Amino acid sequence: MATNESFGWDLLFKTIEPQVNKNADILIALTHFVLIKSKFRCLGVGDDKTLSEDEESSELLPQGWNDSEDKYSLRYVLDKKLFILLATKSENIFIINFLDVESKDVSNLALDSNELVKALKGSLQTIMPTASAVMDRIRKELIDPVFAGSTKAVTTQTAPEPRRDRRDDDYDPLRITGPHYAPGFRGPMGSDPFGFPRGGIGSGDLDPLGRGGGGSLGVLPRLGPHRGGARFDPFGPGPGVRPNPNHDEFPPPGFGDFMYQ
Repeated sequence: MATNESFGWDLLFKTIEPQVNKNADILIALTHFVLIKSKFRCLGVGDDKTLSEDEESSELLPQGWNDSEDKYSLRYVLDKKLFILLATKSENIFIINFLDVESKDVSNLALDSNELVKALKGSLQTIMPTASAVMDRIRKELIDPVFAGSTKAVTTQTAPEPRRDRRDDDYDPLRITGPHYAPGFRGPMGSDPFGFPRGGIGSGDLDPLGRGGGGSLGVLPRLGPHRGGARFDPFGPGPGVRPNPNHDEFPPPGFGDFMYQ
C-alpha cells in the first residue's frame, strides 16, 4: 500500500484499538478513515436527519461507535451537508449504506468481513492485507455515487459553432451560385453538387444553368446565319449539334385568329 494512502491510519487506530473486538469494527474503522481522507467530518453516532449549525465535528470516531453487536450508525458532514452511514452484519456479509440526507441519494457496499479481516491487532497490512483494494471500493462504490452526484457542477450547454471546414462557396448561406450541402456531399454520380452528371447524355438539359453544354439555351454555333443571337431551337441531348433543326418560325398573320374571337 502506498504510504500516502494509509497515512494517518496508525494514529486513528491507536485511538480505537482498545475498543475493537470484532471484524466488523475494522471495516467500519477503515470506512471512517476513507471518509476522513475525503474531507468528511464525523458528527457522532445516530441517524438524526437534522443538522444544527452549532454541532461540532471531528476526525475521530465518537464514543459508543461500536456499542451495538451488529449495527452501526454514524453521522457525517461535508460542505454543510449531512450524510448518514448505516451498517449491519448478516452472518459474514457486512452491508454498508451511505445516505445524502438532502438529495436522498444512497449507495451501498457489501463486504465479507471474515474473508477480508485477518487480525484485530497490528499494522494495517497485518490486519487487512487487501486494505488498498477495499479502500478503493469504499471510494468508488460508497462515496462517489452519493457525494459526486450531490456536488456535480451545473454547466450551461450552448449549440456548437457550425463547422467551417467546407468550401467557402458551399458554406455562405446567402450565396446563390452554389448549393448549401453538408461537407463532403458529392451529389448523384459524384460529379456535381446539384446532382447533374457532367458529360453524360442530357446533362445540359437537366442543368438549369447549362454548365457543360446544353441547358435551356442549347448550343449555338459560332458561325453561320445564327450569329448575333437569333432565336434558335435547343440542341440535344448532349453537346453535339443536331442537323436540320426546326426553326420554329412565328405563324403567318391571321393564322389562328379564330381562337380570340
